[in-house]
Amino acid sequence: MILFVCTGNTCRSPMAEYLFRKLIKDYDVEIEVSSAGIYALEGNKASIYSQEVMKEIGVDITKHSSKKVDSKLMERANYVFTMTKEQAEILKSFYPIYSYKIYTLSDEDILDPYGKDIETYREVRDKIEKELKNLIKNIMVRVDL
Repeated sequence: MILFVCTGNTCRSPMAEYLFRKLIKDYDVEIEVSSAGIYALEGNKASIYSQEVMKEIGVDITKHSSKKVDSKLMERANYVFTMTKEQAEILKSFYPIYSYKIYTLSDEDILDPYGKDIETYREVRDKIEKELKNLIKNIMVRVDL
């Protein structure tokens, strides 16, 4: 399983989860994908702007329900991708036994669009998509996901 992690699991990580699913449809491979937040409140929907900018590219995230990162998710994940370096460090401190599978999605932090305008959400979506395409190009060689 691939797990995408951000802070609240209502903006960046759901966008990454659903975009990744869309992007891997072209490959003949089944990969379990999920997302969670370090400080998420369980059961929140994706933010309205996240829903809107994803709808613009034909991805429906209206059924997303936020969840908090926990030890079961960390154990099940083959790879954990965070949106920022700080989130990766927090996860490594919370779950040191799983440090080897924690990475940042991008060399540059993907900043939280929460509370910003819809254009910021578009920029974040596009950055996530670019990084996911790079990720897919690099990991599709492997089949143990």
